[in-house]
Amino acid sequence: MASHRSNLLKNARRILVVRYRFIGDTILTVPFLRNLKQACPEAVIDVLVGPQSGGVLENCPYLNELIVFDTTRFHKYDSGKGKARNFWHYAWMLRKRKYDCVFVLKRSLSSGVLALLTGAPLRIGYATEGRNLLLTHPVKWRKDIHEVESLFDILEAAGAQISEKKLEAWVSFEEMQRVKELLPQLKEGGMKILIHAAAAHPDKMYPAEKWLQILKGVKERCDATFYFSGAERDVLLNEELIAGSGVKAVNAAGRLSLRESMALYAQMKLAICVDSGPAHLCAAAGTQTIAIFGPTDPNRWRPYGAEHQAIFDKSIDCRACAEKRTLTRHDCLTKLDAIKIVEAAVSLINSQSSEL
Repeated sequence: MASHRSNLLKNARRILVVRYRFIGDTILTVPFLRNLKQACPEAVIDVLVGPQSGGVLENCPYLNELIVFDTTRFHKYDSGKGKARNFWHYAWMLRKRKYDCVFVLKRSLSSGVLALLTGAPLRIGYATEGRNLLLTHPVKWRKDIHEVESLFDILEAAGAQISEKKLEAWVSFEEMQRVKELLPQLKEGGMKILIHAAAAHPDKMYPAEKWLQILKGVKERCDATFYFSGAERDVLLNEELIAGSGVKAVNAAGRLSLRESMALYAQMKLAICVDSGPAHLCAAAGTQTIAIFGPTDPNRWRPYGAEHQAIFDKSIDCRACAEKRTLTRHDCLTKLDAIKIVEAAVSLINSQSSEL
């Protein structure tokens, strides 16, 4: 706890949170925002977000405005559709808002420069990328804890107390109805299981033949309809898995917006995903989630919450290597036994049924 620290936020009336990144990173900001709002209930809290991923924070009661930061088309998984603005456009626009405090939840040098250019007297963030001179309160970045807990380090450095830590997502009634119109099978009864087999980065992909083992194994032990999510580029992969496994399925890839996908996730009994943004969205939506991990660290990136599981091969010495280059083979995934995932899925389903 931060009770021994002075409260840097006691006079903060306008606060900016810088978190323009991908879907998973963005939804994991929710516990930070909730505790920040509790610490500064009267303050205006704005969040700088990516042009697509920022949508996961729509309807969040802990912020006042989502400001879309769209400077490049380099990040193909979170690029806007309108005209990209340059860095200096945002620096000038944010400076005019006269923020008292900027929380820099990104670790890049450019985000530290942006915080400095806002003119905010308080600039709190990670002491990475040589940013100590850009921030008034640099905070050590701990890589050995969950990303949510790491964000709390920044908030505690400002003197805020951390209380409730859970993830949340806010799906409207209209969004729930709209996804039911787009996928009328949702109106039918029965168990519904979400499958997200596609990953933006090929290093995180679980082999298709092992996905077939998962689908067949769960199908044999549970009467369920499987809903496959993803982008338009994932349609073919999903179709191959559906055809190869023979499961009763709905291929929703490429058919839903980000918000509609969240509405879909909220209606599932269970989600089985690769290490991806949708795994975090499923967890935030309140759906018990199993995430399959390989080269990334499950201790840091697992779906947040005790009710969710990260499945990985503990016997592989080089797992969680966080390799930047694309490898031709990741033993941590190719050797991960699909039966482990089947057993985890069936166990979670049975535990839910016994609680009814």
